[in-house]
Amino acid sequence: MGSVELPYIRTNPKIIFFTDFDGTITLKDSNDYLTDNLGYGYDKRRQGNEDVLTGKATFRDAFRDMLDSVKPGFAECIQVLKENMKLDPYFTEFYNWAKENNVPIVVVSSGMVPIISGLFEVLLGHKPDPQHLSIVANDVESRDGKDINTPGGWQIKYHDDSHFGHDKSLAIKPYAALPAEKRPTLLYAGDGVSDLSAASETDLLFAKKGHDLVTYCERQGMPFTVFEDWSTILATTKDIYSGKVSAKKIRTGAQLSVLGFIVFLLVLFLDNQFRVLPNSIHGRLPTHHPGFVVTDVTITKCSSVNVFSSCTLDPSVWYRIDKDLYLGNTWASSAYVHFQRKKEEDLLETDKVVVDLRISRTNPGLSKDKKTSNEEWESRPGGIWLKRSAEPHVSDSKKTLTSLDVLFGIDAVDPRPQWEVKDLPILLDGMTESTEARITVRRGVPPTIKKPVPKINDNDRFKIMQAADLHLSTGTGVCRDPVPEERVPGEKCEADPRTLEFFEKLLDEEKPDLVVFSGDEVNGDTAKDAQSAVFKFVKPLVDRKIPYAAIFGNHDDEGDLNREQLMNLLEDLPYSLSSAGPEDVEGVGNYIVEVLGRSNTQHSALTLYLLDTHSYSPDERQFKGYNWLKPSQIRWFKSTAQSLKRQHDKYTHMHMNMAFIHIPLPEYRGEDRPWKGHWLEAPTAPAFNSGFMDALIEENVLFVSCGHDHVNDYCMLNRDSGDKPNLWMCYGGASGFGGYGGYDDYIRRMRFYEFDMGPGRIVTYKRLEYGDTESRLDEMMIVDAGQVRA
Repeated sequence: MGSVELPYIRTNPKIIFFTDFDGTITLKDSNDYLTDNLGYGYDKRRQGNEDVLTGKATFRDAFRDMLDSVKPGFAECIQVLKENMKLDPYFTEFYNWAKENNVPIVVVSSGMVPIISGLFEVLLGHKPDPQHLSIVANDVESRDGKDINTPGGWQIKYHDDSHFGHDKSLAIKPYAALPAEKRPTLLYAGDGVSDLSAASETDLLFAKKGHDLVTYCERQGMPFTVFEDWSTILATTKDIYSGKVSAKKIRTGAQLSVLGFIVFLLVLFLDNQFRVLPNSIHGRLPTHHPGFVVTDVTITKCSSVNVFSSCTLDPSVWYRIDKDLYLGNTWASSAYVHFQRKKEEDLLETDKVVVDLRISRTNPGLSKDKKTSNEEWESRPGGIWLKRSAEPHVSDSKKTLTSLDVLFGIDAVDPRPQWEVKDLPILLDGMTESTEARITVRRGVPPTIKKPVPKINDNDRFKIMQAADLHLSTGTGVCRDPVPEERVPGEKCEADPRTLEFFEKLLDEEKPDLVVFSGDEVNGDTAKDAQSAVFKFVKPLVDRKIPYAAIFGNHDDEGDLNREQLMNLLEDLPYSLSSAGPEDVEGVGNYIVEVLGRSNTQHSALTLYLLDTHSYSPDERQFKGYNWLKPSQIRWFKSTAQSLKRQHDKYTHMHMNMAFIHIPLPEYRGEDRPWKGHWLEAPTAPAFNSGFMDALIEENVLFVSCGHDHVNDYCMLNRDSGDKPNLWMCYGGASGFGGYGGYDDYIRRMRFYEFDMGPGRIVTYKRLEYGDTESRLDEMMIVDAGQVRA
């Protein structure tokens, strides 16, 4: 085989560098970007990737399906990519070094040649030298004879008939087959599954950290070197070029790393079965639980008329969950769940660890279920059955119970990681069954919960959903003024299930990027266990991985938890951005949420100010009704806004501010101001005006949105003395069936705010629970070019 047939060795290079393009040379994958923003979206694309990794689908089929979902014309797609793709910050340096040192770069890609060529020209600032950089990739062709630049007019034209659509190894095999005296060192960089066949033909594989190629190599036991950016690749390639190190040596090191990992897993397995490691080492293993494990569970029952009864066991041995299983519904009796727990290192050989807990009227070991039959279960009060074990390392199992809690209601859910609510209520007596007291258990050690960082989407859009006045109860709750009373003849209206069904429907249809709860999430009077109510509105968001922020209204803390306790609960839940705020500022829940700009910027694009409007007036004689924002809150708001301004000015687009409160400002009563929406009740704003609206305008807040008055959903425009619009004041409109409605057959609703950062625009609208449920009610643009608009 002569060199004439092999163009990349015409100049006798020491190294040929083969590389993927999308997500390897570029920071993002152009095909993924088209699919996520112009095609069927991220979730379906990721499922397709997973199907390829697990062998359920071929790369060829999944990739074609992906690109077929992209409908705009081909020229439009290329233009979108030119505006949004970026090179790895160190690739240009590598490109120039390679050209100076006679290292040909061969791009072997599953993408399409016209896209790759076009992006190189824009991102490098010039057309790449074809003698130095070659592109071997798929192409594009007309679909059904259409113009490729018309919607739906193009499709991918695969390079070959392989299950990848383009077998990248075909471009490398001729070079890999060269005799040793002619063969240059072959290097490869990639990030995806389609790179594996090519990588196996080269001397060294660079796999991008955190991407599918790393996962696949680990599963296949294939050696690789991880890179985060091209600075790592450049440094290693320079060392190979200079002879400081060989590709074979680096590859051998990678192979030894894989072997070491396998040995490590083997030792873990043996230790798990036979305890081969000493305690000092075993306690540092990743499977070890660095905390408590549950060793026993019981229930105590007591009566205030029986002086010999007690609901307290020895606190040095037993931990009591301080929730009366009767929820205070009896005048004399109480009952509590207790459990024993020990640190794993304190366990004795005779100690048994709880590995399962069931609620049942009969022994689960006698059931026909193959999973539980013939197992030894121990009975405890309340229909509790425990499976306990003293086997070595059983405390390391992910099945081991590490904590217990009690929730209430047939609709009880637990959004905390690794917690599971038991199917049946505690069967102590008729009272615990009526309160639906349920044990929830945690298995293993929960992961550390990190605060999410909301960001503007790659299409420059962002959507906020405002959920006002959910009024959730402990249990299903009672509907107040439902419209209609029966959606289906004979169907009983249950407040919380209907509220949450509406909430989840809009989450799925609108797909908000952030949810703001603007107060009265909990209906205190009917929430004897507020934790159960809170968990119900958090669970749908955790399931969908949607960040959320909450403030409180005048009813949230009328149950068993005060504002501080409610916020402590919310702060520790997954995807929560909620915060108690500064201790020296009056109220609980004065804080900001910053939404960062798109891509990799760390600059804020949106700032949400959330403030606690408290509850009832502290001076009913002089100022009847409701409380007002305090001077310390207004000072905090102004100083925070002013301190952030310099940072916000660095954002390349128009930064925008907004605020959320529960109780409306006195200015919401201004009938002389223009407004749009429904005004069905007199605004119950504070009688005292502390001047917060003026502070909002001074700090360039574009809109403020509240809840509280359930059947008002209007937006009102304020103007300055020169008649220039300077602030929108909106209501969210109540969404919960546990709070009042009634006025003029009011239908529950929720408000949305859509942000388009390109033109600096905000559009708001509402969605209804019943009737015209598909329309965007009272849709209007309230901000344009970053300015309040009429």
